[in-house]
Amino acid sequence: MNAVQISGMSGAGKTTIAAVLARRGLAVIDADGDPLLARHVDSAGNVVGDPAVPDFAWLARHSWTWNPARLDELIGAAAPATLYVCGCADNELELADRFTQVFLLEIDEPTMLGRLASRDKEWGRIGDTREYQRRKLPEYQGRLRASGAIPIDARRPLGQVVDAILPHTLGRSAASRARKPGNQSGRRAGP
Repeated sequence: MNAVQISGMSGAGKTTIAAVLARRGLAVIDADGDPLLARHVDSAGNVVGDPAVPDFAWLARHSWTWNPARLDELIGAAAPATLYVCGCADNELELADRFTQVFLLEIDEPTMLGRLASRDKEWGRIGDTREYQRRKLPEYQGRLRASGAIPIDARRPLGQVVDAILPHTLGRSAASRARKPGNQSGRRAGP
C-alpha cells in the first residue's frame, strides 16, 4: 500500500489540490469530504456533531481526527495506485507511518485569513474558528516541519504548487505526463 499526505491549515489549498490531482487521473481523496474518515471527537473519542457556532470552549474540548481503520481501508482500496490524501487532522502524526511522504502546504497568516474570508466553506468564518486557526497556524506548521514534512510554499500559483509535489511522488517523467492537461493515460498528447 502506498499513500501520500498533503497537509496544511484551513485555506492552504488542500481541497483545490485534491480536485487538480483527480483531474490529472491520480487516486485522491479530500479527507474532509469523507465523514467516515474525518470527524470531530470529544476527549473520550466519541464522534460528535459540529455546533452551529463553535466557540473557543467547544474547540478546546474537541479534536478533528481521522479514523485509522477507515484510512487503512481507503489506502487499500486505491492499491496498487498511490492514494493522495489531502487533509489534516489532530491525530495525523500518529498516523504518519501510513504515508510514504507528507507535504506541508505552508502559508502565512495574511494569506490564510484572506482565503478563509473568501471561500465558500463556513469553517474559518463562523464562531471562533477564524481566530482559532490564526492562533494555531505557527505551532501547526512548526510541528509538521519538525516531523519531516516536505514544505511547499502554497502562496504560489496553484499549478506551481502541484508541480512542486508530483516529482517527489511520481518521478520526473511520470510527473511531466501528469502535468499535461487532458493526458490521464500517460501518453503524449497530439500527433
